[in-house]
Amino acid sequence: MYVPIAAFDITSMVAVSVRSTIHFVLLILTAVLLSACATPPPAPIQVNSQAHQASLQNTQQWTLKGRMAFKSPDDKFSANVNWQQIQDSYHLSLNTMLGINILSMHGDDDSVELDADGEHYQDTDASHLIWRITGWQIPVSQFPFWIKGQAAPKDEAIYAQSGVIDQLIPRCENCNGWLINYKDYQKVDDIWLPHNIKLNNPMLGNQILIRVNQWIKQ
Repeated sequence: MYVPIAAFDITSMVAVSVRSTIHFVLLILTAVLLSACATPPPAPIQVNSQAHQASLQNTQQWTLKGRMAFKSPDDKFSANVNWQQIQDSYHLSLNTMLGINILSMHGDDDSVELDADGEHYQDTDASHLIWRITGWQIPVSQFPFWIKGQAAPKDEAIYAQSGVIDQLIPRCENCNGWLINYKDYQKVDDIWLPHNIKLNNPMLGNQILIRVNQWIKQ
C-alpha cells in the first residue's frame, strides 16, 4: 500500500533528534562538572625556606623524567630526558620521541663519559666535555642543585611568598649570565619540587627548558 510522503512528520523527527542530541550533550557536561567539583584543588604551597632547602640538600637520590628543549644562536633541539642522580654519581640520557638514544652521559665529581653519534668521549669535567663537543658553555656540575630548585653555594636566590625559590642567579665560576626560573611546584612525597624549569643565558643566547613529567625519590 502506498503511503504519501506527507504522512510522515519530518519536522517532528528532526525535533526529536535535536532534543536527543542536546540531552546527550547536557549529560556529558554535567558529568564533567561533577567530576571537576569532586576533585579537590591542589594544596597551596607554604614552606619554610630554610627547612625546604635543607630537605632538598638531603634529597640525594632521585630520578627525573620529562622533556628538554635547548636553543642556541646556531642550533636547537628537543628530546625526552631521563636523569638519575645517586649522591655524586649521575646518568643522563636523551632520546627521541621514538625512543632512539641521542646522547648518554654518566659520571661523578672526578670523571665523565659521554656517548653520542657512535662516538665515545671522556673527560674529568662534564662542562668542559660538553664545550669540547658542542661549543656550548653549560655549567653541568650545577644541574643537580638547580633542577631540584636548590640554591648552590654562592647562588643568589629570590624566593616566592610561598617559600620556594622563584629565581636563581648563580655566582659560581663559569656561571656568568645564567638565570634559572621555576614554575609549577608540585609535592612529591614530602617535598615540593619544580616541574617547569627555564635556564636562560642572554649573554650567550642559550636557553634550556625542562618540563618534568615525573619525579621519583629513592
